[in-house]
Amino acid sequence: MSFGITGGLEEKSNVRQIIYYLHLSKGDFVMVMRAKRPDSSPQRLLQAGNRKKVMGFAALSLAIFMLFSLYLSGCTRGRNSTGPPSADPGSSLVPDPAEPQEPDEDALEGMFLVSIGNNPSGRPQSGLSEAAVVFEVPAEGGMTRLMAGFDKKVEKIGPVRSARKPLVQIAVGFDIPFAHCGGSEDSFEIIRAHKTKSLDEIYSAGECFWRSNDRSAPDNLYTSITKIEQGASRRGFASFHPEFYATGELQGTPALGVSYAFSNSSKYPNLVEYRYEDSGYIRFINGREHVNDKGESIAPKTLAFLQVYTEYLQGKAIEVDMDVTGKGKALFFSNGVMCEGTWSKPSLKEPIQFHIGDNGEGLEEGLLWIHLVPDLAKVVIRASLGE
Repeated sequence: MSFGITGGLEEKSNVRQIIYYLHLSKGDFVMVMRAKRPDSSPQRLLQAGNRKKVMGFAALSLAIFMLFSLYLSGCTRGRNSTGPPSADPGSSLVPDPAEPQEPDEDALEGMFLVSIGNNPSGRPQSGLSEAAVVFEVPAEGGMTRLMAGFDKKVEKIGPVRSARKPLVQIAVGFDIPFAHCGGSEDSFEIIRAHKTKSLDEIYSAGECFWRSNDRSAPDNLYTSITKIEQGASRRGFASFHPEFYATGELQGTPALGVSYAFSNSSKYPNLVEYRYEDSGYIRFINGREHVNDKGESIAPKTLAFLQVYTEYLQGKAIEVDMDVTGKGKALFFSNGVMCEGTWSKPSLKEPIQFHIGDNGEGLEEGLLWIHLVPDLAKVVIRASLGE
């Protein structure tokens, strides 16, 4: 490829012409461009105004050259390149531009939280596999309560159950709408005192829920994102996407198996296990695969275990009191590896935040399942599934 811009002065029919030539050549192809200024002279050419015009034309010529050379590169690829052969003569020399991705019609502008039961009679649940995040906390009798966060349209979510104090503490920090059916007394104290964006089936938002006929109460109450959105809009509850952890690649030690016993009681056991397979952590409860109402495996992309200060209430051996403020240790699991870190929530009104590793690591995007536990030492980690 050769390139040149030349100029000269010549006379034709008593008219001076300042001529600029742009020569573009590639292989056997030569392109010449010429510009004329009638009635010009070398002296006028040297004037400041004309100098600017000359430079402008030169810049324009260079831009045209660059575009033209890109076009010609497709014509001669087969002649001088060792790369793949050129396209068929009849095909387009310029590749079609990438088509823009269609927006996800089900995506939401914010997130909504729902309290969901996890007792045996409440399983299988609806909507868990479509959640963005799930928090799991001890409730009573060795059972756990779930709070799922949704950032897209879901038609059926449930069974919706009562709120628990640690779940309300998290919801208050995020400051986003929270759907539930009643709650413990300490959870209501927080809801009343801090104007939580509560959508309560019993006291304030019955229109956001329905009961099915295929189950018995209290495991037959359901909701949908459409109903929650409508209820939140009527009450002026704004929502947004909470950002409380970094996404990316996790660096750590191999961890293909993870388990934690929320209860070791022979009467009410609650052993949660995960096996990392096919880019997800397949979830088991007491040795049985945890599935949704469609029979599909529940397999979070990432896991987190947070050590949270816990008290066992005197005279209430089956109940626990967790306080999700302050800070604590944490274990994070993603892509089959484990990394230590911490969590923090300086006050009730501030959102929880994850601090992962020492080098700015992050978690893979997808369903994140977060477990609030009294003691991280009881989390059992296996480097391989054969152990």
